[in-house]
Amino acid sequence: MSPYLSICAIFKDEAPYLPEWIEFHRLVGVEHFFLYDDHSSDGGREAIAPWVSEGLVSVADCPIPLREGGQGWAYADALRRARRLTRWLAFIDVDEFLFSPGDTPLPDVLRDYEQHPGVVVNWQVYGSCGQVSASDGLVIERFVRRARTGWVRNRRVKSIVDPRRAERAIGPHFFEYAGGALAVTEDHEPVQVIERRAWARRLRRRLAWLPLVETDPYAVRHSSVNRVSVSRLRLNHYAVRSRQEFEQKTARHRTSRLAPSYFSYHDRNEVHDPALAPYANGVRDRLASIDAHP
Repeated sequence: MSPYLSICAIFKDEAPYLPEWIEFHRLVGVEHFFLYDDHSSDGGREAIAPWVSEGLVSVADCPIPLREGGQGWAYADALRRARRLTRWLAFIDVDEFLFSPGDTPLPDVLRDYEQHPGVVVNWQVYGSCGQVSASDGLVIERFVRRARTGWVRNRRVKSIVDPRRAERAIGPHFFEYAGGALAVTEDHEPVQVIERRAWARRLRRRLAWLPLVETDPYAVRHSSVNRVSVSRLRLNHYAVRSRQEFEQKTARHRTSRLAPSYFSYHDRNEVHDPALAPYANGVRDRLASIDAHP
Protein backbone atom coordinates (compact mmCIF):
# COMPACT_ATOMS: atom_id res chain seq x y z
CA MET A 1 0.00 0.00 0.00
CA SER A 2 1.37 3.41 -0.94
CA PRO A 3 2.21 5.85 1.86
CA TYR A 4 -0.27 8.63 2.51
CA LEU A 5 2.27 11.13 3.91
CA SER A 6 5.99 11.35 3.14
CA ILE A 7 8.73 13.87 3.85
CA CYS A 8 11.48 15.21 1.63
CA ALA A 9 14.57 16.68 3.32
CA ILE A 10 18.20 17.43 2.51
CA PHE A 11 20.85 16.72 5.11
CA LYS A 12 24.48 17.70 5.49
CA ASP A 13 26.43 16.37 8.47
CA GLU A 14 23.30 15.81 10.57
CA ALA A 15 24.07 12.24 11.67
CA PRO A 16 23.43 12.81 15.42
CA TYR A 17 19.97 14.23 14.75
CA LEU A 18 18.57 12.04 11.97
CA PRO A 19 17.43 9.01 14.03
CA GLU A 20 15.39 11.13 16.45
CA TRP A 21 13.93 13.18 13.60
CA ILE A 22 12.87 10.08 11.64
CA GLU A 23 11.32 8.28 14.60
CA PHE A 24 9.47 11.36 15.82
CA HIS A 25 7.86 11.78 12.43
CA ARG A 26 6.95 8.12 12.26
CA LEU A 27 5.13 8.57 15.59
CA VAL A 28 2.98 11.36 14.15
CA GLY A 29 2.07 9.45 11.00
CA VAL A 30 4.79 9.91 8.37
CA GLU A 31 5.29 6.69 6.42
CA HIS A 32 8.19 7.39 4.06
CA PHE A 33 11.18 9.71 3.73
CA PHE A 34 12.93 10.96 0.60
CA LEU A 35 16.33 12.07 1.89
CA TYR A 36 19.12 13.75 -0.06
CA ASP A 37 22.73 13.71 1.16
CA ASP A 38 24.46 17.04 0.53
CA HIS A 39 28.06 15.77 0.60
CA SER A 40 28.01 14.71 4.26
CA SER A 41 31.19 13.51 5.94
CA ASP A 42 29.97 12.50 9.42
CA GLY A 43 28.42 9.10 8.74
CA GLY A 44 24.88 10.22 7.95
CA ARG A 45 24.35 7.28 5.58
CA GLU A 46 25.30 4.85 8.34
CA ALA A 47 22.99 6.63 10.81
CA ILE A 48 19.94 6.07 8.60
CA ALA A 49 20.91 2.60 7.35
CA PRO A 50 18.33 0.72 9.50
CA TRP A 51 15.47 2.70 7.95
CA VAL A 52 16.88 2.38 4.45
CA SER A 53 17.07 -1.39 4.83
CA GLU A 54 13.41 -1.45 5.95
CA GLY A 55 12.38 0.53 2.90
CA LEU A 56 11.17 3.48 5.01
CA VAL A 57 13.86 5.82 3.70
CA SER A 58 14.90 6.41 0.11
CA VAL A 59 18.28 8.15 0.04
CA ALA A 60 20.14 9.75 -2.85
CA ASP A 61 23.18 11.93 -3.30
CA CYS A 62 22.72 15.61 -4.09
CA PRO A 63 24.97 16.00 -7.17
CA ILE A 64 24.95 19.77 -6.75
CA PRO A 65 25.93 21.33 -3.40
CA LEU A 66 23.00 22.93 -1.62
CA ARG A 67 24.51 26.40 -1.80
CA GLU A 68 24.92 26.08 -5.57
CA GLY A 69 21.35 25.11 -6.42
CA GLY A 70 21.18 21.62 -4.97
CA GLN A 71 17.96 22.27 -3.12
CA GLY A 72 16.05 23.04 -6.32
CA TRP A 73 17.44 19.91 -7.95
CA ALA A 74 16.54 17.71 -4.97
CA TYR A 75 13.01 19.09 -4.66
CA ALA A 76 12.36 18.60 -8.37
CA ASP A 77 13.69 15.05 -8.16
CA ALA A 78 11.54 14.27 -5.11
CA LEU A 79 8.41 15.59 -6.83
CA ARG A 80 9.12 13.39 -9.83
CA ARG A 81 9.77 10.28 -7.75
CA ALA A 82 6.86 10.82 -5.36
CA ARG A 83 4.20 11.67 -7.93
CA ARG A 84 2.71 8.17 -8.00
CA LEU A 85 4.00 6.96 -4.66
CA THR A 86 2.49 9.21 -1.97
CA ARG A 87 -0.62 11.34 -1.48
CA TRP A 88 1.15 14.15 0.40
CA LEU A 89 4.80 15.19 0.43
CA ALA A 90 6.11 17.62 3.07
CA PHE A 91 9.26 19.60 2.33
CA ILE A 92 11.04 20.42 5.59
CA ASP A 93 14.52 20.42 7.14
CA VAL A 94 16.13 18.19 9.76
CA ASP A 95 15.88 20.97 12.36
CA GLU A 96 12.11 21.17 11.83
CA PHE A 97 9.52 18.90 13.44
CA LEU A 98 6.05 18.69 11.87
CA PHE A 99 3.05 17.71 14.01
CA SER A 100 -0.55 18.46 14.96
CA PRO A 101 -0.86 20.20 18.34
CA GLY A 102 -4.11 18.35 19.01
CA ASP A 103 -2.24 15.01 19.02
CA THR A 104 -4.24 13.88 15.99
CA PRO A 105 -2.09 11.88 13.55
CA LEU A 106 -1.02 14.03 10.62
CA PRO A 107 -2.76 11.84 8.00
CA ASP A 108 -6.11 12.35 9.76
CA VAL A 109 -5.60 16.13 9.77
CA LEU A 110 -4.52 16.26 6.13
CA ARG A 111 -7.62 14.43 4.88
CA ASP A 112 -9.47 17.68 5.50
CA TYR A 113 -7.31 19.41 2.85
CA GLU A 114 -7.47 16.94 -0.03
CA GLN A 115 -9.35 19.41 -2.24
CA HIS A 116 -6.33 21.72 -2.17
CA PRO A 117 -2.98 21.23 -3.98
CA GLY A 118 -0.97 22.12 -0.90
CA VAL A 119 -1.03 23.30 2.71
CA VAL A 120 1.44 25.72 4.28
CA VAL A 121 2.49 25.30 7.91
CA ASN A 122 3.78 28.08 10.16
CA TRP A 123 7.00 27.92 12.12
CA GLN A 124 7.38 28.18 15.84
CA VAL A 125 11.03 29.15 16.34
CA TYR A 126 12.81 27.71 19.38
CA GLY A 127 15.92 29.27 20.93
CA SER A 128 18.95 27.83 22.69
CA CYS A 129 17.21 27.72 26.08
CA GLY A 130 20.40 29.25 27.43
CA GLN A 131 22.47 26.18 26.55
CA VAL A 132 26.05 26.92 25.57
CA SER A 133 27.35 23.40 24.97
CA ALA A 134 26.01 20.35 23.20
CA SER A 135 24.67 17.64 25.50
CA ASP A 136 23.11 14.21 25.39
CA GLY A 137 19.37 13.89 25.04
CA LEU A 138 16.72 14.49 22.44
CA VAL A 139 16.28 17.83 20.74
CA ILE A 140 12.56 17.80 21.57
CA GLU A 141 13.42 17.58 25.30
CA ARG A 142 16.47 19.81 25.47
CA PHE A 143 14.95 22.91 23.88
CA VAL A 144 11.63 23.93 25.39
CA ARG A 145 11.57 27.73 25.05
CA ARG A 146 10.46 29.58 21.95
CA ALA A 147 9.51 32.93 20.49
CA ARG A 148 5.99 34.16 21.08
CA THR A 149 3.51 32.62 18.66
CA GLY A 150 2.90 35.72 16.54
CA TRP A 151 6.54 36.82 16.23
CA VAL A 152 7.24 38.10 12.72
CA ARG A 153 9.66 35.27 11.88
CA ASN A 154 6.95 32.74 12.74
CA ARG A 155 5.02 33.96 9.70
CA ARG A 156 7.43 31.82 7.69
CA VAL A 157 5.96 28.60 6.36
CA LYS A 158 6.93 25.30 4.83
CA SER A 159 4.78 23.34 2.38
CA ILE A 160 2.99 20.01 2.31
CA VAL A 161 2.06 19.36 -1.31
CA ASP A 162 0.09 16.99 -3.48
CA PRO A 163 2.96 15.82 -5.75
CA ARG A 164 0.54 15.22 -8.61
CA ARG A 165 -0.44 18.90 -8.64
CA ALA A 166 2.77 20.60 -7.52
CA GLU A 167 4.83 21.67 -10.53
CA ARG A 168 7.95 23.21 -9.03
CA ALA A 169 9.43 24.66 -5.87
CA ILE A 170 9.69 28.43 -5.48
CA GLY A 171 12.63 28.51 -3.10
CA PRO A 172 12.51 26.32 0.02
CA HIS A 173 9.15 27.54 1.32
CA PHE A 174 6.60 27.65 -1.50
CA PHE A 175 5.47 25.74 -4.60
CA GLU A 176 3.80 26.48 -7.89
CA TYR A 177 0.77 24.32 -8.69
CA ALA A 178 -0.95 23.14 -11.86
CA GLY A 179 -3.52 25.48 -13.33
CA GLY A 180 -2.45 28.35 -11.10
CA ALA A 181 -4.15 26.78 -8.08
CA LEU A 182 -3.13 28.02 -4.64
CA ALA A 183 -2.08 26.27 -1.46
CA VAL A 184 -3.97 27.16 1.71
CA THR A 185 -3.25 27.78 5.36
CA GLU A 186 -4.55 25.43 8.05
CA ASP A 187 -7.62 27.71 8.08
CA HIS A 188 -8.22 27.01 4.36
CA GLU A 189 -7.20 30.56 3.43
CA PRO A 190 -5.57 30.76 -0.05
CA VAL A 191 -1.90 31.78 -0.05
CA GLN A 192 -0.21 33.89 -2.67
CA VAL A 193 3.57 34.18 -2.77
CA ILE A 194 4.93 37.70 -2.44
CA GLU A 195 8.46 38.34 -3.66
CA ARG A 196 10.47 40.98 -1.86
CA ARG A 197 12.58 43.35 -3.91
CA ALA A 198 16.30 43.45 -3.16
CA TRP A 199 16.14 47.00 -1.79
CA ALA A 200 13.32 46.01 0.58
CA ARG A 201 15.35 43.07 1.90
CA ARG A 202 18.34 45.33 2.51
CA LEU A 203 16.16 47.84 4.37
CA ARG A 204 14.65 45.12 6.54
CA ARG A 205 18.12 43.87 7.48
CA ARG A 206 19.01 47.33 8.74
CA LEU A 207 15.73 47.81 10.58
CA ALA A 208 15.90 44.41 12.28
CA TRP A 209 18.52 45.61 14.76
CA LEU A 210 16.71 48.78 15.83
CA PRO A 211 14.97 48.73 19.22
CA LEU A 212 11.21 48.21 19.09
CA VAL A 213 11.26 47.39 15.37
CA GLU A 214 9.99 43.90 14.50
CA THR A 215 10.87 42.74 11.02
CA ASP A 216 12.18 39.64 9.24
CA PRO A 217 15.58 40.40 7.70
CA TYR A 218 16.01 36.97 6.10
CA ALA A 219 12.84 36.36 4.07
CA VAL A 220 13.14 36.54 0.28
CA ARG A 221 9.49 35.55 -0.26
CA HIS A 222 6.59 35.57 2.12
CA SER A 223 2.99 34.49 2.36
CA SER A 224 0.13 36.86 1.61
CA VAL A 225 -1.38 35.68 4.93
CA ASN A 226 0.39 37.40 7.82
CA ARG A 227 -1.57 35.73 10.59
CA VAL A 228 0.27 32.91 12.37
CA SER A 229 -2.05 29.95 12.91
CA VAL A 230 -0.77 26.72 14.47
CA SER A 231 -3.79 25.08 16.07
CA ARG A 232 -4.02 22.16 13.61
CA LEU A 233 -0.61 21.99 11.94
CA ARG A 234 2.66 23.28 13.35
CA LEU A 235 6.35 23.17 12.55
CA ASN A 236 8.72 23.47 15.50
CA HIS A 237 11.91 25.02 14.13
CA TYR A 238 14.99 24.42 16.27
CA ALA A 239 16.90 27.07 14.39
CA VAL A 240 20.02 27.31 16.57
CA ARG A 241 20.04 24.52 19.21
CA SER A 242 22.92 25.24 21.65
CA ARG A 243 25.59 27.82 20.90
CA GLN A 244 28.17 25.09 20.32
CA GLU A 245 25.95 23.11 17.97
CA PHE A 246 25.08 26.25 16.02
CA GLU A 247 28.74 27.19 15.59
CA GLN A 248 29.58 23.67 14.44
CA LYS A 249 26.76 23.77 11.90
CA THR A 250 27.72 27.16 10.47
CA ALA A 251 31.33 26.03 10.17
CA ARG A 252 30.23 22.95 8.20
CA HIS A 253 28.02 25.04 5.94
CA ARG A 254 30.64 27.79 5.58
CA THR A 255 28.24 30.45 6.82
CA SER A 256 30.21 31.56 9.88
CA ARG A 257 30.28 35.14 8.60
CA LEU A 258 26.53 35.40 9.28
CA ALA A 259 26.55 33.33 12.46
CA PRO A 260 26.61 35.98 15.23
CA SER A 261 23.66 38.00 13.93
CA TYR A 262 21.69 34.92 12.86
CA PHE A 263 22.11 33.31 16.27
CA SER A 264 21.15 36.41 18.24
CA TYR A 265 18.11 37.00 16.04
CA HIS A 266 16.78 33.44 16.35
CA ASP A 267 17.74 32.77 19.97
CA ARG A 268 14.24 33.52 21.22
CA ASN A 269 13.22 32.04 24.56
CA GLU A 270 10.23 34.07 25.75
CA VAL A 271 7.69 31.25 25.99
CA HIS A 272 8.15 27.98 27.88
CA ASP A 273 6.53 25.41 25.60
CA PRO A 274 7.68 21.76 25.84
CA ALA A 275 5.07 20.77 23.26
CA LEU A 276 7.01 17.79 21.93
CA ALA A 277 8.40 16.48 25.23
CA PRO A 278 5.48 14.03 25.60
CA TYR A 279 6.76 12.24 22.48
CA ALA A 280 10.22 11.69 23.96
CA ASN A 281 9.59 8.32 25.59
CA GLY A 282 8.04 6.96 22.42
CA VAL A 283 11.00 8.16 20.36
CA ARG A 284 13.48 6.64 22.81
CA ASP A 285 11.62 3.31 22.84
CA ARG A 286 11.71 3.15 19.04
CA LEU A 287 15.40 4.01 18.93
CA ALA A 288 16.19 1.39 21.58
CA SER A 289 14.31 -1.22 19.56
CA ILE A 290 16.37 -0.41 16.49
CA ASP A 291 19.62 -0.55 18.47
CA ALA A 292 18.61 -3.95 19.82
CA HIS A 293 17.99 -5.32 16.33
CA PRO A 294 20.79 -3.97 14.14
